[in-house]
Amino acid sequence: MKIENGYNHYLNAVRQNKDQAQTKGTSPKPTESIKNEESVQVNISDTAKKMAQAKSAGSKDIDIEAIKKAVLDGTYSFSADKIAQGMVNAMNEQGK
Repeated sequence: MKIENGYNHYLNAVRQNKDQAQTKGTSPKPTESIKNEESVQVNISDTAKKMAQAKSAGSKDIDIEAIKKAVLDGTYSFSADKIAQGMVNAMNEQGK
């Protein structure tokens, strides 16, 4: 997975735009500061899609509120091995 420094690029563009506006005596336009920003691709897992569908459909298959409560209470159980294996599988898929 490659993480690029887009945020610093954005901040530099905003600063440059602000400096130019001050020298010209005008206020910067918000769209000018992000004109050259590169796009970012986001992939949502099938599990996340199913959870979103279940939440929007009001499905009782996944009780989101119960999961939130268990996480906040510290009683939510999970398998670190399963999470680690999922991360390894995701990295392997990205490498293909």
